[in-house]
Amino acid sequence: MRYALSCTALFTIATGTCLAAGPVSVQDARDEELVSVHGCFGDENGNLSGGIFQVPMDGEVIEFLEAMDRASAGALDNRLDLVIVGDGYTAGEMGQFHVDADGIVNSLYQYEPFTSYQSYFRVTKVEVVSNESGVDNDPSPGIFRDTALDMLYWCSNIERLLCINVGKAYTAAAAAPDIDQIIAISNSSKYGGAGYSSNNLGTAAGQNSAAADVAIHELGHSLGDLADEYTYGGPVTYTGGELVPVNVSIYDQSEQVALSRKWYNWMGASTSGFDNPIGAYEGGNYSQLGVYRPSSNSMMRALGRPFNLVNAEKLLKEIYREVSPIDDGTADGTELGRDDSAWIVPMRPLNHDLTVLWYLDGVLRADLIGDETVDIASLGLDDQEHELRVVVVDGINWVRNEAMRDQFMTKERVYTIPSIVCSADINGDGVLDFFDISAFLTLFSAGDLAADFSGDGTLDFFDISMFLGTYAAGCP
Repeated sequence: MRYALSCTALFTIATGTCLAAGPVSVQDARDEELVSVHGCFGDENGNLSGGIFQVPMDGEVIEFLEAMDRASAGALDNRLDLVIVGDGYTAGEMGQFHVDADGIVNSLYQYEPFTSYQSYFRVTKVEVVSNESGVDNDPSPGIFRDTALDMLYWCSNIERLLCINVGKAYTAAAAAPDIDQIIAISNSSKYGGAGYSSNNLGTAAGQNSAAADVAIHELGHSLGDLADEYTYGGPVTYTGGELVPVNVSIYDQSEQVALSRKWYNWMGASTSGFDNPIGAYEGGNYSQLGVYRPSSNSMMRALGRPFNLVNAEKLLKEIYREVSPIDDGTADGTELGRDDSAWIVPMRPLNHDLTVLWYLDGVLRADLIGDETVDIASLGLDDQEHELRVVVVDGINWVRNEAMRDQFMTKERVYTIPSIVCSADINGDGVLDFFDISAFLTLFSAGDLAADFSGDGTLDFFDISMFLGTYAAGCP
């Protein structure tokens, strides 16, 4: 039996001189593309405020990211690749980079659904060497440092908005086997962060006490496309139309249930490890009124809090976009002989097993449920052609969207078991007797290549010898 493990790999990037940058405002981005970035900043109690800000990213970076997306589309490693890069760490500070990165990863696995699904992740730490220690505008504007990834505070004139040169971050991260998500950490203790949702990238301060939670919150944005659930940064009362993210809505509990909208099928649910119970709590997406969130105080509202079940369901969807429930096994479409076996290795969350179902000619074999290896000889097959199908599904009760489960959390492989053909049974009556010998001799005498048992395109002694050997062996 084979087991796949998550791992942490290490690569080192040495960089040349990079231009330092000061505070960036939208007005400075005259000839650059602007992208939306989540900036979320906590108070001493972990309560968040912030919003969505426009920061510059030039067209060359966008083209680079599109090329990276195309290059990674064919990756078949079956893990969600989380790459951690650092900025402002000199060659002598790589030990600090590893301490900072490990702290974030270890904290990530303290929160569900990441705790149970940590085996689905492959974490790669990429050492990025900067010429100077620290990052721009730390602790105050006007302090510039020569660093590899151009990280800076006061991005778009927001003190805690910690931006990065996205193209350089991806160039550094490209040393990893694959890239699905990037967390970029600054060599700083100054609180800050940003979530580049459209670029699958988040930033955080490496040594700030809240750094890990900031990174995890930003991962909620960049991986899960989740909205902020706090109530500051926008209009007091939201008056627009329905919101796109799954975890905010203009509909209250009764309206969601009546209209079958958003998280209506989660109402009242409570599960250990999450922010409970699920309802419709007014306030979210930066407004105090006119918007509802699924739970009272989840990670998308305040640092140090668990995610709620609506958050978790969406995060699982995004994890399963990258990871198949079938980790390894007999290749799909394989033709199996009667003496062969079919085997499968499902992914292995920590808190439950995936369900393995085997179907023979479309009928569930209850005796094989959960088996990872099936011997064809044990199936009691007749001589006809048969189809063997295996279905692996994650039946975790943290998901109630069954269409999502079917699309992303279920995978099948189909195998063909050919019929048995007894070549010596020339007349096809299922019995080897004198009539088959007579039929063979008739074909042979007539020069009919149906008697070419050796398959060499000619009729000779070898065909007679092979026919007699097959006849003597009998039919299965």
